[in-house]
Amino acid sequence: MAIFLAGIMSGGCAYRPGNEVLIPVANIPASTDKVDVLVATTRERGSKDDPDEFTVERSKQLNFASLTVSIPPAHVTGEIEWPNGGPPDPALHFVTTRRTSLGEDGFIDELRQRGRRSTEQAGDVLVFIHGYNTRYEEAVYWLAQIVHDSGFKGTAVLFAWPSRGKAPLYLADREASTYSRDYFERALLKISKVPEVKEINILAHSMGNWLAVEGLRQAKMNGHGDFGGKLGEVILASPDLDANVFRTQLDVIGKLPRPMTVLVSGDDKALALSTWLAGDVERAGMITADDARAVAAAERYNLKVVDLTAVDDGKGNHHSKYSKSAPVIAAIGSKLKNPTASTTQVGVVTAVTNAGDTLLKVPASILPAANAAQ
Repeated sequence: MAIFLAGIMSGGCAYRPGNEVLIPVANIPASTDKVDVLVATTRERGSKDDPDEFTVERSKQLNFASLTVSIPPAHVTGEIEWPNGGPPDPALHFVTTRRTSLGEDGFIDELRQRGRRSTEQAGDVLVFIHGYNTRYEEAVYWLAQIVHDSGFKGTAVLFAWPSRGKAPLYLADREASTYSRDYFERALLKISKVPEVKEINILAHSMGNWLAVEGLRQAKMNGHGDFGGKLGEVILASPDLDANVFRTQLDVIGKLPRPMTVLVSGDDKALALSTWLAGDVERAGMITADDARAVAAAERYNLKVVDLTAVDDGKGNHHSKYSKSAPVIAAIGSKLKNPTASTTQVGVVTAVTNAGDTLLKVPASILPAANAAQ
């Protein structure tokens, strides 16, 4: 069973990095792109000899860090070019160029500095919540890849919860994500109080959606559901959420200022497995466009449900189409950059393949106007 779980949840990827990939590399070629990542985490810090490292243990406080990741010139959209156990080569691989521990004041200061830049999306923040079976270093690089491939120009913040990073430990990860929900709400509240931050966008994946939606639910109950008017896009990718529980969470959250985007896929093998683990209770991420429940939920809760079943991401478990399919990740980048149309459009849309190419046939709030069709 453990081997079966590992195969499904990893999508067939044999190599998994260790924390050695977070050791900064010097002499980075000027031709590489750089992505800065801020971190807020409920992971416990490592030993005094390596305070920049984070463990799988649960911290009783939020911890913070800042990193820079270099992207190789020949990077392929949707991929992370790992060193695969050998020495990292900036010309070929994702590598870390800077890693710094921060206190809360340092974290806030970095947010303020980035918000003051005279660049596109300077006041925008993208908070990414990773999923189950994810190591810290994987989450850092995953966010760097998402930011680079989507073209997001604002500030990237990783909310890293203490996943054990092992496929058989699904229940342990579930508890760890639940443990982190209060801290996630606090992190969003801290970010929202930074004057230079104009908009907070949320992108969650897999089990990270449980944490994200629970955090939003608690924020609504605590009287700051829109975080001072700064809550922007909320994108739930492959949500590993009990469909009935999701409905009750949405009953509390209510309609957000912008439609919440839910990316679903009927061929998601990881969610099929979690459905089985949950006693065949359906996951929200597998309720597709041809299901009347998706249409009803979209209308009732102001959702935009995007069905990615027909999109081929080239991966075995079809669980990460939002970051592995070039058209989908480009659509996410466009949505973050041009959100205005999404304030009114809700409903169920479908991503389809056409003439062998993967094209998204969705409203203009998802894709650039030139590529949109309904």
